[in-house]
Amino acid sequence: MNEGRLAVNRLRSVLLKDKLDMSEGFMRALKNDLGRVLSYYMRLRSDGVEVFIDGADDGYTVRVKATAEGIRQIKAI
Repeated sequence: MNEGRLAVNRLRSVLLKDKLDMSEGFMRALKNDLGRVLSYYMRLRSDGVEVFIDGADDGYTVRVKATAEGIRQIKAI
């Protein structure tokens, strides 16, 4: 990704966080919680979980990106 595109994406992220009134602490906690839940069911790679939130007048769109190396075997009752 070139530097101009990176700067645009960074600015977009900052403006969206400001618009949605989300702190860095909120996003960090959300990523950690989602990673913890997903790790119960999958063996996640170490590159972590990414969360993308887009806001609109009619609500929010939340996208989660994580890469798993495998699915954990769980026993259902």
